Amino acid sequence: MSQKHRKTSCLVSAYIFYKYFRRNSGFKKHLKDKIVFITGAASGIGKQVAILMAEEGAKVVIADIDMKKAEDLVKEILGKNFKAMAVYCDVMKVESVRKAAEVVRKMFGDPDILVNNAGIVSGKGITELTVENVERTFRVNVISHFYTIKEFLPSMLARNQGHIVTIASLAGLAGTSKQTDYSASKHAAIGLDESLRNELKSINSNVKTTCINPYYIDTGMFKGIKSLIPLLKEAYVSQRIVDAIKKEEKVVVLPKILNIVYLVRALFNVENFDRIMNLVGVNRSMETFTGRL
Repeated sequence: MSQKHRKTSCLVSAYIFYKYFRRNSGFKKHLKDKIVFITGAASGIGKQVAILMAEEGAKVVIADIDMKKAEDLVKEILGKNFKAMAVYCDVMKVESVRKAAEVVRKMFGDPDILVNNAGIVSGKGITELTVENVERTFRVNVISHFYTIKEFLPSMLARNQGHIVTIASLAGLAGTSKQTDYSASKHAAIGLDESLRNELKSINSNVKTTCINPYYIDTGMFKGIKSLIPLLKEAYVSQRIVDAIKKEEKVVVLPKILNIVYLVRALFNVENFDRIMNLVGVNRSMETFTGRL
């Protein structure tokens, strides 16, 4: 082996050891006094993540269109002697995002962590979807991410620190019936995260990214679905998101066993992959969907 190859091999081995050590050594960054901007934070997963982040000492921004719920949550957090503020933010409108950012900067400062959590699902067959349904799904589930990232990333780059979190979905890894708009938007969100991660790496930025891909969660968003795989508990997913942020994990699939989706897609052709999706009932899971009524 040449000296150049030996050096390269040593560097690769050192890097692998570092990553293994980082993942398994209990490394966790501190959230105390970090400013955390969470979209769709007045209810569901966003609400639980906000509470957990506040308990870690973070200054939490509850960004939502439902100001009543947002303000109630802030009262709850302040009542525990933690820090939080509510701000109106319609993620579908870039001007609303900008105004929300201005308010946050005046009250707390530039966010250290952005959690793009807001999301919606239609649960309709493609011929039942209206153009408005599709556009709304994409605006909330992925285009809004561009609005918030473009608003907050520049200051993160200037400080060479920060963290952008994408709450995506397993639907972004495997499409199912009656999720054409939702799954397509989540595929886009995952693509955005992956491209952003590599773009930040290419400029040697210390800004981190994390993409969370959960199975169905029992928040009410997917009320009525039937699945052989148990729905994830809201408390578990929320805690796992916070842990992933603290450990600076890049991609998280929940439950962990469903990382097998990557392997199955790689090993089987399209026909057999679809058969497996039908066999485990995932492709029929939306047939009884009602959602939040």
